[in-house]
Amino acid sequence: MTRAEDGAVNAVSTQSGACASAGVRRGLAVAAAASLALVAGCSSNDAKSAAPSVSFSDSPSPKSSQEVEKERVLEAYRSMWQARNRTYAKAELDPQLEEYAGNKALSNIKITLMYYQDHDIVTKGKPTNSPEVTRVDTKADPKKAWITDCVDASDYHEVNSKTGKRVEQKNAPTRVVYKATAIASSADKWTIWTSDIDRGAKC
Repeated sequence: MTRAEDGAVNAVSTQSGACASAGVRRGLAVAAAASLALVAGCSSNDAKSAAPSVSFSDSPSPKSSQEVEKERVLEAYRSMWQARNRTYAKAELDPQLEEYAGNKALSNIKITLMYYQDHDIVTKGKPTNSPEVTRVDTKADPKKAWITDCVDASDYHEVNSKTGKRVEQKNAPTRVVYKATAIASSADKWTIWTSDIDRGAKC
Protein backbone atom coordinates (compact mmCIF):
# COMPACT_ATOMS: atom_id res chain seq x y z
CA MET A 1 0.00 0.00 0.00
CA THR A 2 1.47 3.27 -1.01
CA ARG A 3 1.76 6.14 1.35
CA ALA A 4 -0.95 7.85 -0.58
CA GLU A 5 -3.19 4.82 -0.29
CA ASP A 6 -2.24 4.46 3.34
CA GLY A 7 -3.18 8.10 3.83
CA ALA A 8 -6.43 7.56 2.03
CA VAL A 9 -7.17 4.46 4.10
CA ASN A 10 -6.29 6.35 7.24
CA ALA A 11 -8.48 9.21 6.11
CA VAL A 12 -11.34 6.81 5.36
CA SER A 13 -10.75 5.01 8.64
CA THR A 14 -10.61 8.29 10.47
CA GLN A 15 -13.77 9.47 8.69
CA SER A 16 -15.50 6.15 9.34
CA GLY A 17 -14.45 6.28 12.95
CA ALA A 18 -15.71 9.82 13.19
CA CYS A 19 -19.00 8.85 11.57
CA ALA A 20 -19.31 5.87 13.84
CA SER A 21 -18.60 8.01 16.86
CA ALA A 22 -21.12 10.56 15.64
CA GLY A 23 -23.64 7.79 15.11
CA VAL A 24 -23.04 6.47 18.57
CA ARG A 25 -23.43 9.95 20.00
CA ARG A 26 -26.63 10.49 18.07
CA GLY A 27 -27.91 7.10 19.23
CA LEU A 28 -27.07 7.93 22.81
CA ALA A 29 -28.74 11.32 22.48
CA VAL A 30 -31.90 9.76 21.05
CA ALA A 31 -31.92 7.11 23.77
CA ALA A 32 -31.41 9.75 26.43
CA ALA A 33 -34.22 11.84 25.01
CA ALA A 34 -36.50 8.82 24.91
CA SER A 35 -35.58 7.95 28.48
CA LEU A 36 -36.34 11.49 29.60
CA ALA A 37 -39.67 11.43 27.81
CA LEU A 38 -40.51 8.08 29.40
CA VAL A 39 -39.50 9.30 32.83
CA ALA A 40 -41.48 12.51 32.36
CA GLY A 41 -44.49 10.50 31.23
CA CYS A 42 -44.23 8.17 34.20
CA SER A 43 -43.78 11.09 36.57
CA SER A 44 -46.84 12.79 35.07
CA ASN A 45 -48.89 9.63 35.39
CA ASP A 46 -47.61 9.04 38.91
CA ALA A 47 -48.52 12.62 39.85
CA LYS A 48 -52.00 12.18 38.43
CA SER A 49 -52.51 8.88 40.20
CA ALA A 50 -51.03 10.23 43.41
CA ALA A 51 -53.18 13.38 43.42
CA PRO A 52 -55.87 12.97 46.07
CA SER A 53 -59.45 13.11 44.90
CA VAL A 54 -61.51 15.83 46.55
CA SER A 55 -65.24 15.38 46.80
CA PHE A 56 -67.74 17.98 47.98
CA SER A 57 -71.04 17.05 49.54
CA ASP A 58 -74.06 19.33 49.79
CA SER A 59 -75.82 17.03 52.22
CA PRO A 60 -76.60 18.79 55.54
CA SER A 61 -75.43 17.32 58.81
CA PRO A 62 -78.03 15.08 60.45
CA LYS A 63 -80.05 16.76 63.18
CA SER A 64 -79.62 15.70 66.79
CA SER A 65 -82.50 14.14 68.69
CA GLN A 66 -82.80 17.35 70.74
CA GLU A 67 -83.18 19.48 67.60
CA VAL A 68 -85.81 17.13 66.18
CA GLU A 69 -87.83 17.19 69.42
CA LYS A 70 -87.62 20.98 69.66
CA GLU A 71 -89.01 21.32 66.15
CA ARG A 72 -91.89 18.98 67.01
CA VAL A 73 -92.66 20.94 70.20
CA LEU A 74 -92.69 24.24 68.30
CA GLU A 75 -95.02 22.75 65.70
CA ALA A 76 -97.48 21.71 68.42
CA TYR A 77 -97.19 25.10 70.13
CA ARG A 78 -97.85 27.09 66.95
CA SER A 79 -100.77 24.81 66.07
CA MET A 80 -102.28 25.40 69.51
CA TRP A 81 -102.05 29.17 69.05
CA GLN A 82 -103.65 28.97 65.61
CA ALA A 83 -106.59 26.99 67.05
CA ARG A 84 -106.76 29.41 70.00
CA ASN A 85 -106.93 32.41 67.65
CA ARG A 86 -109.71 30.80 65.64
CA THR A 87 -111.60 30.07 68.87
CA TYR A 88 -111.49 33.69 70.05
CA ALA A 89 -112.19 35.12 66.57
CA LYS A 90 -115.55 33.32 66.42
CA ALA A 91 -116.23 32.86 70.14
CA GLU A 92 -116.59 29.16 69.35
CA LEU A 93 -114.38 26.28 70.43
CA ASP A 94 -112.18 25.27 67.49
CA PRO A 95 -112.42 21.50 66.86
CA GLN A 96 -108.63 21.17 66.53
CA LEU A 97 -107.79 22.90 69.80
CA GLU A 98 -107.85 19.77 71.95
CA GLU A 99 -105.42 18.05 69.58
CA TYR A 100 -102.66 20.42 70.70
CA ALA A 101 -103.74 21.76 74.13
CA GLY A 102 -104.46 19.90 77.33
CA ASN A 103 -104.62 20.33 81.09
CA LYS A 104 -104.22 23.96 82.22
CA ALA A 105 -103.40 25.29 78.74
CA LEU A 106 -106.75 24.04 77.48
CA SER A 107 -108.74 25.11 80.56
CA ASN A 108 -107.35 28.68 80.38
CA ILE A 109 -108.54 29.02 76.79
CA LYS A 110 -111.98 27.62 77.65
CA ILE A 111 -112.36 30.02 80.59
CA THR A 112 -111.49 32.99 78.35
CA LEU A 113 -113.91 31.68 75.71
CA MET A 114 -116.75 31.58 78.25
CA TYR A 115 -115.99 35.19 79.23
CA TYR A 116 -116.04 36.26 75.57
CA GLN A 117 -119.37 34.51 74.98
CA ASP A 118 -120.91 36.09 78.07
CA HIS A 119 -119.77 39.59 77.06
CA ASP A 120 -120.29 39.38 73.27
CA ILE A 121 -116.58 39.69 72.54
CA VAL A 122 -114.56 38.37 69.61
CA THR A 123 -111.04 39.16 68.46
CA LYS A 124 -109.74 40.83 65.31
CA GLY A 125 -106.29 40.49 63.84
CA LYS A 126 -103.60 38.06 64.90
CA PRO A 127 -100.87 38.18 67.54
CA THR A 128 -97.25 37.68 66.50
CA ASN A 129 -95.45 34.84 68.28
CA SER A 130 -91.71 34.34 68.74
CA PRO A 131 -91.51 31.01 70.61
CA GLU A 132 -88.31 29.31 71.66
CA VAL A 133 -87.94 25.88 73.22
CA THR A 134 -85.52 26.50 76.06
CA ARG A 135 -85.24 22.90 77.24
CA VAL A 136 -86.31 19.37 76.38
CA ASP A 137 -86.08 16.48 78.83
CA THR A 138 -86.22 13.32 76.73
CA LYS A 139 -85.37 11.11 79.73
CA ALA A 140 -88.45 12.15 81.71
CA ASP A 141 -91.55 9.98 81.59
CA PRO A 142 -93.41 11.46 79.88
CA LYS A 143 -90.96 13.61 77.94
CA LYS A 144 -91.26 17.30 78.83
CA ALA A 145 -90.36 20.58 77.17
CA TRP A 146 -90.27 24.25 78.25
CA ILE A 147 -91.18 27.14 75.95
CA THR A 148 -90.74 30.91 76.23
CA ASP A 149 -92.68 33.13 73.86
CA CYS A 150 -92.74 36.88 73.30
CA VAL A 151 -96.23 37.69 72.04
CA ASP A 152 -96.82 40.98 70.25
CA ALA A 153 -100.51 41.96 70.27
CA SER A 154 -100.12 45.31 68.52
CA ASP A 155 -102.44 44.20 65.69
CA TYR A 156 -104.71 42.05 67.86
CA HIS A 157 -107.83 43.53 69.45
CA GLU A 158 -111.04 42.63 71.22
CA VAL A 159 -114.23 43.93 69.64
CA ASN A 160 -117.92 43.75 70.45
CA SER A 161 -119.44 41.01 68.29
CA LYS A 162 -122.72 42.94 67.88
CA THR A 163 -121.51 46.50 67.30
CA GLY A 164 -118.04 45.84 65.92
CA LYS A 165 -116.64 48.49 68.26
CA ARG A 166 -113.27 47.96 69.80
CA VAL A 167 -113.21 47.00 73.48
CA GLU A 168 -110.81 49.35 75.20
CA GLN A 169 -108.34 47.82 77.60
CA LYS A 170 -106.68 50.36 79.84
CA ASN A 171 -102.99 49.90 80.63
CA ALA A 172 -102.88 46.60 78.74
CA PRO A 173 -99.36 45.90 77.42
CA THR A 174 -99.03 45.09 73.75
CA ARG A 175 -96.09 42.73 74.30
CA VAL A 176 -96.14 39.99 76.93
CA VAL A 177 -94.05 36.94 77.76
CA TYR A 178 -95.74 33.55 77.83
CA LYS A 179 -94.20 30.59 79.61
CA ALA A 180 -95.48 27.18 78.55
CA THR A 181 -94.71 23.51 79.05
CA ALA A 182 -95.42 20.54 76.82
CA ILE A 183 -95.49 16.81 77.37
CA ALA A 184 -95.30 13.89 74.96
CA SER A 185 -98.02 11.27 75.08
CA SER A 186 -97.46 7.52 74.96
CA ALA A 187 -97.89 7.84 71.18
CA ASP A 188 -95.02 10.37 71.23
CA LYS A 189 -97.32 13.27 70.31
CA TRP A 190 -96.51 16.62 71.91
CA THR A 191 -99.29 18.50 73.71
CA ILE A 192 -99.06 21.97 75.26
CA TRP A 193 -99.77 21.33 78.94
CA THR A 194 -99.52 24.73 80.63
CA SER A 195 -99.46 28.28 79.27
CA ASP A 196 -99.34 31.39 81.44
CA ILE A 197 -98.38 35.05 81.12
CA ASP A 198 -95.19 35.90 82.98
CA ARG A 199 -96.11 39.41 84.10
CA GLY A 200 -92.73 40.00 85.67
CA ALA A 201 -90.87 39.44 82.40
CA LYS A 202 -90.48 41.81 79.46
CA CYS A 203 -89.71 41.33 75.80
